[in-house]
Amino acid sequence: MISRRDFTKLAVMTGIASTGLTEVARGADSNNSGAGINKAPKSAWINHIDPDWVQKTLVGGLLDYWLKASVMPSGFIQENLDREWKPWGTQREASLNGQGRQLYCMAMGYELTKRPDYLDAVHKCADFLIKMRDPQYGGYFNRTTPDLKVIDDTKTGYTSFTIFPLAHIARITGEKKYADEAMKSWHEVSTKMRDGQFFYNSMKRDFSGTAPMNIGNPSGVRNQTPNGFAARRHGLNVHMFEALLALYETTRDKAVWQEIETEMEAMAKLYDHERGYLPEGFDENWKALEPKTYNVGHLFEWPSLFSRAVELGADPKFIELGNRSIDTALKAGLDKETGGVWMNANVSGGPARKYMIWWTECETIKVTARYAILHGRSDLWPVFDRCLEFVRTNYFDREHGGWFEGVIPGEPREALGERAYIKGAVDGPEWGTYHQTTCFMDLLHLTRS
Repeated sequence: MISRRDFTKLAVMTGIASTGLTEVARGADSNNSGAGINKAPKSAWINHIDPDWVQKTLVGGLLDYWLKASVMPSGFIQENLDREWKPWGTQREASLNGQGRQLYCMAMGYELTKRPDYLDAVHKCADFLIKMRDPQYGGYFNRTTPDLKVIDDTKTGYTSFTIFPLAHIARITGEKKYADEAMKSWHEVSTKMRDGQFFYNSMKRDFSGTAPMNIGNPSGVRNQTPNGFAARRHGLNVHMFEALLALYETTRDKAVWQEIETEMEAMAKLYDHERGYLPEGFDENWKALEPKTYNVGHLFEWPSLFSRAVELGADPKFIELGNRSIDTALKAGLDKETGGVWMNANVSGGPARKYMIWWTECETIKVTARYAILHGRSDLWPVFDRCLEFVRTNYFDREHGGWFEGVIPGEPREALGERAYIKGAVDGPEWGTYHQTTCFMDLLHLTRS
């Protein structure tokens, strides 16, 4: 494992600025607060976004179904669901990815409705997640059965989905114990899983070294190349950064903000200015791996998080980096005929696989609205409008509620086989409601705050 001292050597080699943890975090109290943000008036977005429709669609059209169908009395979240919201398949597992993401969604349901059934689900599901903690070595087991028997004891980057939902729950409910649990998880990650300035994707149970990662494979065969980086030695974790932003928003902890700032400066140096994107996989010398394809959803997720960080007080220079990434993603992944966006795209442009998945469309909608409203990118409204309509037409199940997983443009839904109509699945990434919820919650944040 690379220590902070070793990363400082890397910083000297690459020009990455490394600052000490004793410095005072700027955050929302800094001189940067508000810089880089130029919020458009209501008249600029009202013809594109109806906040009441957004909330109704999120709660009544999606979260209410999941609340009723997926939350078990123990707090275990049953993710494998068929079109009619009944258990599907044979795989019954709780993963940090699935349990944590869906817990966040239940928390957002409570934030929007203040209904006691959502709060009850939040408490049960959060308590189940906390029981997935390793009592011997600390950290969280990656996967357990519904009765908490360990399936996968590795400590993975999906630990971000302990920090992220627990921080949000503490913010919404004011219950300090959840903020304490989120901070405890963050301290374990930052002290035991650090790969230089960033974090290892997967480690052995006792944190003694890296380990192959089991990404939702019910056979137990471990995937040696998570996220598609065959020769990956170091990597960035978009969801860990997202978790840090949520943790800081809730706690205003200066050490957390220092971590955010230091990571962002590292990202600025690792950013590929020629192609206009932030690489996520690197070799042993932190040299970016040569990309053949883009994960288009991640090209959109990083700009959204950069923007949110700037809202919280980060350097506004990251808005331009976000703009470059958006343009790269649209050039490579936007299907002009349908208005949808490809999940994977060739660096030269066009789909690497003719498949459009729910989460890439959500990230497209989220980032185009965010940059149009906060950062002057009114040119993105046509992309937003067409993608939202594409989602409404192709992903909403108007007979049974909820969303479908994917679309192959020009082919019938049945072309997706057994996954054509399911509402959830335990796999990697877990197919649930996280991306839809973060997207729609961001639209509400942009239009109601």
